[in-house]
Amino acid sequence: MKSKEEERPEFWNGMTESPLFRFPITVYYEDTDITGVVYHANYLKYCERARSEILGAERLHQIHQKENLSFLVYRAEMNFRRGAVLGDRLEVQTQPNLTGQYRIQFLQNIIRSSDQQLLVKAVIELVCIRQEKPVPVPDWIQEYLPTSN
Repeated sequence: MKSKEEERPEFWNGMTESPLFRFPITVYYEDTDITGVVYHANYLKYCERARSEILGAERLHQIHQKENLSFLVYRAEMNFRRGAVLGDRLEVQTQPNLTGQYRIQFLQNIIRSSDQQLLVKAVIELVCIRQEKPVPVPDWIQEYLPTSN
């Protein structure tokens, strides 16, 4: 019999036996400010891309179209430790946790791949909604998320 981790559905892109998803980013000129360092708001975009890739952008669109479900940012907290620069290769490490029947929390670290330096630490909490009202996170997602107490 397969464990829950071995039976992760196909949509759970890149998630392995540990609930840590790794998403690569390359820093381009458009990402930087006048000083050549990544503009702070772009780290939020990097986190969003990584979260979107866990289910897949197409799957998220289908969920919205077929089930009228959406996930909205309820809370975002970011600590900036170091700046990335043009050409850096980064990794957004994302660990999702179910924090309530309506919310999923994502612990996200942005690491520079070359030296494994932690650049940004983020906690992003999403709420599941239908027609602008909170609804429980679907069971087919809940069963693959660890819960935090």
